[in-house]
Amino acid sequence: MAMQTMRQIMTDVIKRVGHGALLEETVKEIFAFDAVQEFIEQHQEEVSQEMITNSISKLNEFMLEVKAMRSGKPGQNPGFTPKLFININYIDITYVPTQEFLDYTEKRKRRALLDNRMMSADVRRARLSDFDMAGSPARQTLMTEVIKFIEAYQENPLAAKGLYISGPFGVGKTFLLGALANELVRKNVAVTMLHYPTLSAEIKNTISQNTTHETLNTIKKVPVLMLDDIGAEANSAWLRDEVLTVILEYRMKESLATFFTSNFNLRELESHLAQTRDGVEAVKAGRIMERVHFLAKEIHFDGANRRHKA
Repeated sequence: MAMQTMRQIMTDVIKRVGHGALLEETVKEIFAFDAVQEFIEQHQEEVSQEMITNSISKLNEFMLEVKAMRSGKPGQNPGFTPKLFININYIDITYVPTQEFLDYTEKRKRRALLDNRMMSADVRRARLSDFDMAGSPARQTLMTEVIKFIEAYQENPLAAKGLYISGPFGVGKTFLLGALANELVRKNVAVTMLHYPTLSAEIKNTISQNTTHETLNTIKKVPVLMLDDIGAEANSAWLRDEVLTVILEYRMKESLATFFTSNFNLRELESHLAQTRDGVEAVKAGRIMERVHFLAKEIHFDGANRRHKA
């Protein structure tokens, strides 16, 4: 069927459908619509007058939807664009997601995979490509360890060991973990990144709400957990034994990747965890450190305080 017979086809279709089924002007409008003409031209070997007659309502729906989208309106299926196709003996319409909708869906999926609400805006937006390694062997070494982890995790998540990144304030420990978190989410890995001092305060509030167990379950079971600034919290026996130990014990048994940042090295952290109002409890602190050693490799990260740079 060639495009030059379109007028004759339109005349025949009007005769078949009758004015009671569809106004003549609407049929003319459908046949004059560029997207309809384009579809019929592309499928001229497949369509027939009878198929077109049987498809008037679908063609009309298609025309109205395309016109709405062209005028900036959402149409009856926001986020989806209409597309015609041959369905046995008539022309049918389907709706396919727009690129904008696909991008939005992907962003929502990533947000669902990542909990970094306690982090600053720059850390939430961080990317590995933003991590400056110029002139710093320590920064290059740390980036190498992060890349190694990504590769190891993709090969076997249960065998990939996390990192305990120690060093002074402001050198970029948290920023790099934020970048790693975003990279893992892009690979569809769920990550929870928590500021440990803030978490310790929030956990205490869950006691009155009777949600402590539920909160700890969510944290301890996430595939990748990052505890930022551990050692900066006001330590207590309850926080150490009923929160941190519970989280790390589960993650050690399940071989779940765990990361830490701290101003303390591991020896200093052990001393911090041992001291509570009840006195010095070296054995309990030592048990936690066994779990930290199992879960993470210590990397000392030194350098200038970049937060003071203009």
